[in-house]
Amino acid sequence: MAQNCLYCGTPLADAAKFCPICGKTAGMPAPGYSGRVNDPEILAAMKKNRKAAGAFGFILVPLPAVGFAIYGLVSDKMTVTMGLSIGLIISAVFLVFALIAHAKTRAQKPYEATVTDKQSHQVYRRSNSDNSRDYTEYITVARTADGREKKIVEREGSLTPAWDYLKVGDRFKYHPQFNFPYELYDKTGAPYIACVSCQTKNPVEADRCKKCGIPLLK
Repeated sequence: MAQNCLYCGTPLADAAKFCPICGKTAGMPAPGYSGRVNDPEILAAMKKNRKAAGAFGFILVPLPAVGFAIYGLVSDKMTVTMGLSIGLIISAVFLVFALIAHAKTRAQKPYEATVTDKQSHQVYRRSNSDNSRDYTEYITVARTADGREKKIVEREGSLTPAWDYLKVGDRFKYHPQFNFPYELYDKTGAPYIACVSCQTKNPVEADRCKKCGIPLLK
């Protein structure tokens, strides 16, 4: 498919790697935020993800009640009624935590900010448990467009998209509705463009995700 240079608008041949007029790399995004945040394909993918997450939660919540009831049935250490009661309490706790997490996600608002600092430090856990261990905490500090300080706290052993993707001085937008919520204003120097749905890392010059095929924020 024929395309135009994103910087100067010059028509480019299909196989062109560089613009013959301005010399920019073909397919590289021009600085600026993407207009694709409301793209129908992206919105459909996010809706599908939410449905899948909801179905998983629907399956997960009753598992303790079912598991303890079965344990009470096959074990002489507790009755079925006792097992079911314990399981229902645990299921209720799971449900409360799930609802709190859902409410927090819905309460998040988009914002624009600039990264001002990045810090990491060791967290020492005081516990006698053999499963407890120290871990590293990664903090990306940013200043929002209205002057507020934001601290994006991530930890070793989990996903760390802000720490991995953003560097000091980067201007970005935070999109809470996406699985990968960070969009750089200037993507020309980005290490990759992550799919907002499946979080696959794509080359900066790519237009669609190589895994799920939805448009990238360019």
